[in-house]
Amino acid sequence: MMFDGSSIASATGGALVHPGSAGMVMTDSRRLQPHGWFVALVGEKFDGHDFLAHALSAGCAGVVVSDVSRVPSGWTAGLVVVPDTLVALQDLGRAARIAFHGPTVGITGSAGKTTTRVMTSLVLEAIPVDGSSAAPRRVHHTVGNLNNHIGVPLTLCATPPDAEYLVVEMGMSHLGEIALLQEIARPDLRVITNVGAAHVEGCGSLANVAAAKQEMFDGARFGDVCIVNDDDPRVASMAIPFGARVVRFGRSEECEIRLTDVGVDVDRLQTRLRIETPDGVVKAVLEVPGVHLAECALAAVAVGFVLRVPVETIGPALGRFRPEGMRNRIERSHGVVVLDDAYNANPISMAAALRTLAVLPHGRIAVLGDMLELGVAEAESHRDVLRLGLSLGLTLLVTGERMAAAAAGIAHFAKGTLHVYPDVEALSEALCGPARRVETIGFMPLQRGDALLIKGSRGSRMERVLERWRAEGGRMVGPPADDATTEEKAR
Repeated sequence: MMFDGSSIASATGGALVHPGSAGMVMTDSRRLQPHGWFVALVGEKFDGHDFLAHALSAGCAGVVVSDVSRVPSGWTAGLVVVPDTLVALQDLGRAARIAFHGPTVGITGSAGKTTTRVMTSLVLEAIPVDGSSAAPRRVHHTVGNLNNHIGVPLTLCATPPDAEYLVVEMGMSHLGEIALLQEIARPDLRVITNVGAAHVEGCGSLANVAAAKQEMFDGARFGDVCIVNDDDPRVASMAIPFGARVVRFGRSEECEIRLTDVGVDVDRLQTRLRIETPDGVVKAVLEVPGVHLAECALAAVAVGFVLRVPVETIGPALGRFRPEGMRNRIERSHGVVVLDDAYNANPISMAAALRTLAVLPHGRIAVLGDMLELGVAEAESHRDVLRLGLSLGLTLLVTGERMAAAAAGIAHFAKGTLHVYPDVEALSEALCGPARRVETIGFMPLQRGDALLIKGSRGSRMERVLERWRAEGGRMVGPPADDATTEEKAR
């Protein structure tokens, strides 16, 4: 959506000093496009007012500031003065949402938000235009990690004029955040994927995490649709406001959107789904392994059902799903299957990744870093993850203070093996370095056909292991896996 000085002042209640032409709203001076409006946000480690001169030299249409004394003398571009630039940005997000008249989907949950958002967007894009399947619908959705109190308003402000659907991802770390975000985005369809021990540190308890997620449903207006994960007891038991419609998904026969079959093809690294809906059966093949992905697909199918997406288009749409960034990404590197899931981690996503790794054949090594922001659930959550990995017969290579503390309290009598390293560099050296003999590193080095999982919270930056792996050319010690092809054995 384009804003000029007058419309910005009207939306924010700010003072219009210089009018300025219409342009997009932005907060990053490094990416400011000519004729855009720069909102000078103020944070703990930055102050957008420091970059007003840069914004002017970049050709901005104008700026939104809270400290007019910081505006360079002789200012010629648009200028709106507000009491608080963050509140102003959120007001602009509200204005953009009010100006949009199509269906809006809001998605939150402890895990699977991004995957659900991507799948949902694909399903909505599959709605034929005027009876033609050749022209996809225009769906505007969250990009990257813009799912917080800054990202959601920016997503809304970036809505193009030809958009027909909005899909907005909403994250949180404290009580009250989802309440604010849903009030700004005003979703017509409200999805909660699940509730787990993520952000317990900010919320104080798992019960409070559930309460924080419930804020998505609490804000539902008359006629809104609450899409409920019936397989998650905490979500299934949430109260729904009077007048809101409920659509449930899960494995139960009572669910309108019901998963009747799911399985992983370990040779093709695919996930096959069969989902029953009141409109018919959806069969889909996802080009990534993981039974847990069915939960995200069910939510996306539920959105499609509510918005009358032709059932025959949904399966092919889900088949076009590809993971974003370092989330569930599959990389075949030097004969090894690498599951790059290093973007983030919490107990739900960690358990799902380990179970996915466990169904793959041959040697299976999980490289794990700390899970952050778990608060009182921290110690037990890390122990549970390690116990699960060992019970599945995996080789676990772990690093980080929390993983090390959990490992110290675990008896090594399970089917798998556990190796602890002081830091990512030491772990990378053991996995990727030149001296990778079993007697030196304590575990069987990777061989062709093996599978490697890399996962940890964003602060752990576990992608450094994969960077070292690539830099070393994926060198392996030992013979190929038993059923490697003749061509692979000849290399």
